[in-house]
Amino acid sequence: MAKKDFKWLNNAIMKNKLTLYILNYPDAMSSAMTGIKDIFTIANHQAERELFSVHPLTSIVPKTRGEQRVVFIPPCLSKQLPSFSDPDILALLSRWHKSGAVLVAACAGVFWLANAGLLDGKQATTHWRLCQRLSDGYPAIKQVSGREMVVDQGDIVTAAGLYAFQDLSLHLIARFSGFELAKKVSDFCLLDLNGRLQAYYQRFYPDFSHGDTLMVKAQQFCSSHLCPSMSVSQIASHCHISERTLLRRFKEATGFTPKQYIIQLKIEKAKQFMALGKISIDEIGYNLGYSDTSNFIKIFKKIAGVTPAEFRAKQRILN
Repeated sequence: MAKKDFKWLNNAIMKNKLTLYILNYPDAMSSAMTGIKDIFTIANHQAERELFSVHPLTSIVPKTRGEQRVVFIPPCLSKQLPSFSDPDILALLSRWHKSGAVLVAACAGVFWLANAGLLDGKQATTHWRLCQRLSDGYPAIKQVSGREMVVDQGDIVTAAGLYAFQDLSLHLIARFSGFELAKKVSDFCLLDLNGRLQAYYQRFYPDFSHGDTLMVKAQQFCSSHLCPSMSVSQIASHCHISERTLLRRFKEATGFTPKQYIIQLKIEKAKQFMALGKISIDEIGYNLGYSDTSNFIKIFKKIAGVTPAEFRAKQRILN
């Protein structure tokens, strides 16, 4: 989140107090609900006046005119992703949205907005491991970004990972009360206000839980025999099935075609090489079957959301 991103920087002092309402639903991350309140309390301390108040979300939508309201949907903390389909909660969110409240959500909490139809025609983000699921499950969403940490669409704001509620809170402070206050809060809390991208944290972890044991065998073959010349016919031969059958079952099981899956594996391997920092980007690309470095850079950026050079530079900082 960079200073230049806020078109409201000039004259950004709030005329009315901002009231935040936090949705408490089953499996909502308790540390996020507490953390959100703490960050806005710190903002009040830094501003030396009460600009923000935080309350639990209720079924009663206040009719106070002129009040700026935000409904905050925290991340979900459960082993299995729930359905986010409780009709009472979905109706409640829709009512608050129609009343003029800004709805914001972090990580898997974004699925509440999707099920309520509030992301239709909009851009959004969620945790990088859930982006494809969100995109596939809700085709009416204009775009699901796996690159950004926060995506602001005005009346709807979404954020990426479990602790992206911190980035989201700072974003709201900057939006409603100016960048200067957000910077004070970030400095006091030792949080990053310099435009973090979730693309730097994104990794590819193969999913073997789909239940198709033959396709697990195919995936394991891809991982253990990853080489520049790997072909679909090799995988099919290893599994003793036709290429056509492999293509159908592999897509159904993993969400990728075999070629797409191999590319994901190669980009993940490239990231591992870059984290070690011992060989050049040209060599990494060549070792993975990309004799044309420019083509490797293009594919890497398409998959990772950043260039190899950007990813390597960030890894040096993180390490």
